[in-house]
Amino acid sequence: MITVEYRGPLAQLCGCRTEQGDFTTAGQVLRHVRQAHGAAAWREAKKMLVTVDGTSILLLRAWRTPLEDGQAVSFLPICGGG
Repeated sequence: MITVEYRGPLAQLCGCRTEQGDFTTAGQVLRHVRQAHGAAAWREAKKMLVTVDGTSILLLRAWRTPLEDGQAVSFLPICGGG
């Protein structure tokens, strides 16, 4: 089972901060967001930093990143500063 964590505006759009599912790739999680929570949530999710157990999927295999039982996928708002 994969734990999916939503933060920031995405949590409000999804109506929850966490949920669980049987996903095998990060891309399947993104598709789930669209199917379960709608297009607005999907658009917001695509703009966020996505991590698997704290590592950005961009450092792994992007949306093709494989997932294993017990891992956590987090959608985090990107914050700027300076």
